[in-house]
Amino acid sequence: MAPKYIKRITLFKVPKEEDIDRLLAQYEVLRQTAVKDGKPYIISNEAGRTLNASEPRAQGYTICVQSTFASMEDVNYYDKECEAHKKLRALAGEVRTDFATMIFGSDLEPGKL
Repeated sequence: MAPKYIKRITLFKVPKEEDIDRLLAQYEVLRQTAVKDGKPYIISNEAGRTLNASEPRAQGYTICVQSTFASMEDVNYYDKECEAHKKLRALAGEVRTDFATMIFGSDLEPGKL
């Protein structure tokens, strides 16, 4: 049975407040401009500040993003071809420290992660 949706959680360590704001603003742009074959293809995308970034358990992560896709094909398009995501990645590369951490889940319905 194919998964209902692919959910991807991405965590960033962005130390400067102004850079956090810039990256979150770029996610707004991504939500408005990400298209595949001329149509929006991301089921949902939510990005925000972590609430406990200063706690040891948060390991310094300051931004958490949840993106939902209909298929792994759409995830691969997002990572390799999406122009809106390329712009976001360029900014993230400038402002983040360390690597972004990604976790994938499947067989999930929207809102049930």
